[in-house]
Amino acid sequence: MCAEIVIIGGGPVGLWSAIQLKKRDPALDVQVYERYEEYRRSHVLKLEHRALMLYSKSAYDLPEAKFIAAVTGDNPAKIAKSAIDGEQVYIRTNDLETALKTYAKDLGITVSYEKIDSPEDAEARHPECKNFIAADGAHSTMRKALMGENATKDYPLQYVVEIKYEAEGKARPFTVAENLKVNKYLSSMCFEYTGREKNGKTPVTLRFFVDEKTYKALPEAGFKNPLGLDNKHIPPELAHDIAAYMQARKDKAGEVYKQGSAKISKLELSLYKAKRFAVQKRGKNWFLAGDAAMGVPYFRSLNAGMIISSQLALILTRPLLSGKAKIAAYNTVQPLDTAWEFTAAHGKNMALNIYDTFRKASAKMSWKARKQRKNRGRKGPGSF
Repeated sequence: MCAEIVIIGGGPVGLWSAIQLKKRDPALDVQVYERYEEYRRSHVLKLEHRALMLYSKSAYDLPEAKFIAAVTGDNPAKIAKSAIDGEQVYIRTNDLETALKTYAKDLGITVSYEKIDSPEDAEARHPECKNFIAADGAHSTMRKALMGENATKDYPLQYVVEIKYEAEGKARPFTVAENLKVNKYLSSMCFEYTGREKNGKTPVTLRFFVDEKTYKALPEAGFKNPLGLDNKHIPPELAHDIAAYMQARKDKAGEVYKQGSAKISKLELSLYKAKRFAVQKRGKNWFLAGDAAMGVPYFRSLNAGMIISSQLALILTRPLLSGKAKIAAYNTVQPLDTAWEFTAAHGKNMALNIYDTFRKASAKMSWKARKQRKNRGRKGPGSF
């Protein structure tokens, strides 16, 4: 199969990489490989307007207008302005991927649903291709094969337990004041993310920032093996916090929980980056994009991935740069990107710690005292 650039991984960042390459060079033959044809994720993402514009190529044509309208409800001209103002939108993963797939198809990008086992596999399928992009996620098979098991540097920040569920109809987010009032009575601080209503359902994500002991006490639970609300192994204090917060959303926001929709997972929020973003192997140029290159918490990972992918497209479409020069250029922007993203993440982490200290200090009654009252039958969880 003839292709000038091959991308391994057809998630949001892989598709965005392909789109940016085609927009900069419409004649370019771009091939994308994605392992799963059916969506395997359905959670809420925070998409910053800046990520759609920074280093990207704007065409102001119909495919671009359709995509921007699908993910933001606006037009490219307005998004360019709102990007400067720091605006953002919360969107479901599968909605974003649907919009990106449609956009890629409109631009003539080929997406094949096949598993690529190794860099050698990709190279064997496309012996004429010189440039390959690995966008196959945080646990990138391509990165490990190209650079080894110790190809990344990790910096742990927080322990988080996530509860993802659906509310019936339209659900509103808490105000800052409402969130703080509820947080005063919890053992662990919680933040919520409310998506857009679709087909009579609204996705809601609750993030509880827990201590290491609570995190380790919870059974292994991830995207592929989540726990339910009724799991008996959820630590009592965490179970109380979850019940209290969801009850508060029912009482204060009128939220109607869709029975059985809750999925609990845990994750360690950390910063990590590949030691190099690009390498040359067997005469082929390999570039890492998205989570394969760098991971940033607090809803920054998608946005960081899209921004560096736009940078990569700019570098790869420079005709006067040799393969080695393109690798050097991409590795040159790596410390700048990671410094910016890591600084932002550390700033967010510091703000969270300050907020946690403030909520504890300003609590009218400690969560333990409230729990004791509950146990004496005076008041139940979630009655704020």
